[in-house]
Amino acid sequence: MRAILTALAAFILIHAAALVAAPSAAVAGVPVELVSHPASRGADIVLSDLFEGVDGPAGQVVVGKGAVSGQSTVLDAGHVQLVAHQAGLDWDNAHGLRRVIVEGGEPEVAVAAPRPTAGAKSRGGALGTRARAEVVRTAQALVYVRNIPAGETLVADDLTWAEVPAAARLSDPLGDPDLAAGRIARRPLHAGAPALARDLVGAKVIHRDDVVAVIFREDGMTLSLQGRALGDAAVGEPVQILNLSSKKTVEAVASGPGRALVGPEADAIRIAPARAPASVYASVR
Repeated sequence: MRAILTALAAFILIHAAALVAAPSAAVAGVPVELVSHPASRGADIVLSDLFEGVDGPAGQVVVGKGAVSGQSTVLDAGHVQLVAHQAGLDWDNAHGLRRVIVEGGEPEVAVAAPRPTAGAKSRGGALGTRARAEVVRTAQALVYVRNIPAGETLVADDLTWAEVPAAARLSDPLGDPDLAAGRIARRPLHAGAPALARDLVGAKVIHRDDVVAVIFREDGMTLSLQGRALGDAAVGEPVQILNLSSKKTVEAVASGPGRALVGPEADAIRIAPARAPASVYASVR
């Protein structure tokens, strides 16, 4: 009798466990696709912001913090995939994405219609008070995928394509991630911000205390002198050079490792610094 009761209890426990597990099994592994332009609709980014047709409790699962309107949040694709899996969704990431860019704010902005003037009526005779919704125009641009401190050297993977508000009026956007490889951040760069050419400078080709050949060329005439660099400079950047013979300082423009130019050729390759130190503009002594 004891053996029969034990077997019956085991049977009941096994079937009870199966019934408890059934609801989660029903939703586990539901295939989902990433929306074409993810955008958060609140303070948090939830799964319904990222995947097509996801609603209910799974759609409200938080993945990360949303950005304010006009900015973006960069999510790690592996983290998104894990959170989705834990919510019973299966995102196979067929394109092998490493990051997911999520625009901040609402995808649409409601614009109130002008207040009707006295006596103005709609076609049906009632005052026209219906608000008009206007879709925010966006454009494709390269953005930074992480926060980058000033002075750090970038690689191509530090940029990715994303939708940005067209009203940003980018004056000098980078058009190729490879153009950023090996260049250095002039200032702190923020994840999701559009990548601009003026944000970056080339790697330093002249370093402080280097012996530098300073060359002047014009109308077939060439003059040169040896000097010692008083600072660092990339190609196109100004650099102060101490003339080893006269002990006077001249301002030149770096043109390559151990080389700098003065005169018309220097003006042709000079890059205007975003925030150059005052010493760069010191007069020749």
